[in-house]
Amino acid sequence: MIFENKNVHYLPRTAKAGRLGFFHKKSQHNSKKYKQFGRSMIEMLGVLAIVGVLSAGGIAGYSMAMQSYKTNALIEKVQLIAQVTRSLYKNGDYAGISSQVLLDSGKISDVQNPFGGDIHVGTSGALGTGYVVIYTDYNTPADSCVDILGIDWGNNGVFFGISVYRSSEYDFFSHGSVANAISYCKGGNRRMMWTIK
Repeated sequence: MIFENKNVHYLPRTAKAGRLGFFHKKSQHNSKKYKQFGRSMIEMLGVLAIVGVLSAGGIAGYSMAMQSYKTNALIEKVQLIAQVTRSLYKNGDYAGISSQVLLDSGKISDVQNPFGGDIHVGTSGALGTGYVVIYTDYNTPADSCVDILGIDWGNNGVFFGISVYRSSEYDFFSHGSVANAISYCKGGNRRMMWTIK
């Protein structure tokens, strides 16, 4: 006679059962094999670490690309303003020039600085109405400032030069070394002013 208790069968003691006591325990081995699905916690942490490193690199790359884009956009906008100004005032007397005059001409759609604020246009008080100044009212990032100063603005027949607002006034930058440009772009407001003749 066999007595059952869930997964364990008890057999009555026989001569063949050996000396194991009154009952001989026969265990049933589960023949089913289970597969584990999914990932372990360590594998998931490894994946998250890799994603984090790639994301940080991507954000840094995006930030650098955006700053480069804004720098080029500012340079192109200033060059466009200079060309339109010279085409509107062919006699070289820029009396009455302003950002609004350029906008009203329809040749320029906006005078916004890509870094924020506006780009302003007016005559130079120090040099008279024969010169126009184009200036920004927003701080240019130091890296972009160095890149902009690296262009030889005074050598193309349009621009008289470029100045950077430092401490309390604009300092004229004569095209020089990168080290000189870096010293001009350190600290301060880094507002920029282009003079055209």
